[in-house]
Amino acid sequence: MEKKGKFDYILLETSGLADPGPIASMFWLDDGLGSEIYLDGIISLVDAKHIRDHLNEKKGDVMINEALKQIAIADRIVINKKDLLTEKEMDQLKEDIFSVNSVADMIVTERSRIPIDYVLNIKAYDVNNVDTIIEQTSKIKEHSKHHAHQIGHEVQTVCIQFDQQLNSMKDVENWIQELLWEKKFIGETLSDPVTILRLKGILYPPKDRKMKNHRQRMIIQGVQDLYDIQEGYAGENITENDRSNKIVLIGKNLRKDLISKYFKGVLGIEPVIV
Repeated sequence: MEKKGKFDYILLETSGLADPGPIASMFWLDDGLGSEIYLDGIISLVDAKHIRDHLNEKKGDVMINEALKQIAIADRIVINKKDLLTEKEMDQLKEDIFSVNSVADMIVTERSRIPIDYVLNIKAYDVNNVDTIIEQTSKIKEHSKHHAHQIGHEVQTVCIQFDQQLNSMKDVENWIQELLWEKKFIGETLSDPVTILRLKGILYPPKDRKMKNHRQRMIIQGVQDLYDIQEGYAGENITENDRSNKIVLIGKNLRKDLISKYFKGVLGIEPVIV
């Protein structure tokens, strides 16, 4: 493939059974590639008629099947073939998908007719687009007020919120590394490992980090066992008194009681977990 100059966009389509995690990791592990191309977002196309057959599918020793991984990692979800479901069936399907990934934007289509701006300029990994994380966490909170539905796959979205300022990033990073790499909570022995598929967060800068201005934030992005923390900036409308922190986890065996225990015992923080 030859082209003079830079490409405007590259749309990379994987097979229906592909795990998107390793592909996303290329943009973090390959410094040469990352300097020329950035990851804009991950889109999952859902077959409305047949997806329910795959959500609870068991595959040998695989803890989480590919269909669940693709939905969990997605930044935007396209539910196609809406004409093959009744309104009630579609509402139930959307609820099932939302129970897996409560932060992704979702659109319902027929014959894959999608507005072009839905799949371009997503900026899901842009550290200067941190207000999106704030909007997404509000969706989780609102959803939890009205829905207690959970299907049997046990993959879920958990949002940790607190207003106290951290002393440093070290203890939070230790906690993240234990979850992603050791697949457990620090100081706990579990029969079933913790599996993190997607991680994102926006943190008020800790006390040991010099603030440049009141909009400065620490942005966390993670896919499976890889994560990154960079400085970013919230929108102009954020106030100087806003010190809110939000961390979103999508995965399996996310014990809210153990999350709360660590934040209270080690960080000295009383989190709200939804």
